[in-house]
Amino acid sequence: MRTASALIGACLERCAPCQQSLAAKLLDEDPIVLAVTAGSVYSLQAADAPDAGSLASHAAQVFFRALKSSPPGDGHSMVRCVEQMIRADRSALLEDALDLWTFYGHKHAGLMRGQNTGQESSSPFTFTVSGSDSEDADPSTVLDLSGLAHPARYGVRADMTLTGSGSVASVALVPDPESPEAGYGDLHERLAWEPYLPEELPEEDPAWVLKVHESNGTLLGIVRLLDATLLPDSPREWRPDAYDVILWSAPEPTPVSAVWLETARQRGSALLYGPLDLTRSAPGEPSRLLAVHARCMFTDRL
Repeated sequence: MRTASALIGACLERCAPCQQSLAAKLLDEDPIVLAVTAGSVYSLQAADAPDAGSLASHAAQVFFRALKSSPPGDGHSMVRCVEQMIRADRSALLEDALDLWTFYGHKHAGLMRGQNTGQESSSPFTFTVSGSDSEDADPSTVLDLSGLAHPARYGVRADMTLTGSGSVASVALVPDPESPEAGYGDLHERLAWEPYLPEELPEEDPAWVLKVHESNGTLLGIVRLLDATLLPDSPREWRPDAYDVILWSAPEPTPVSAVWLETARQRGSALLYGPLDLTRSAPGEPSRLLAVHARCMFTDRL
């Protein structure tokens, strides 16, 4: 379900390369993953639009009828429906489901934080394997809506930071005053950033990437890779365009200094730290800062 969550998040962020790679990955998963991904959002569609006339594909209409005929909370018929589909039909169902996820995700911002739209049928389904107790359901079979998009909003400030390894390019995260989720607790607990030590440069974390425009050097965004967080100890080829978290994306080109850009290119990495409170006249206490050593990727898009 981490794959499904990342895929839906990619659709909301309009990251086409991520959508393509993650969709192919999801279709290779057990049919239950597609059943949960489609079933959760089609429960919203059933409440908003009881007829399936607006659905684009025949596969989606078949699945929609299976959902409406299922007892509340029972997804077995939907799993069987997906199991009987050929890959082309599964792909069509997934495409239509993602269109709905994008629609409802932007319509109901709270849905991305694990909330519902106020409709009784919008709760995610819980599936268990044959012979298991429903009260002992494996958490991996439950759709975790909270992982679809990062709820906290930040601004950034590019600067240079002196560490035990010399002067490094760095980016400070500044919490959005209108985003109560942003701040120390978010970076430490949700994103697992470590306390900032001024005299040291943390070991580079391959999961975190700072995207920089390859030609004009502007900052594009801060992301965490999906595969690096799923299997950190597995010798696996990571997909550079598949994200687990998009922490920040530039609403407009964010320029940096020539010194910053040259240092980032030479080292190939940058120090990310925060939360920085720009409302204070005095600099923030280092003991209240967190940091991660991210890899710089020079590209033409997020």
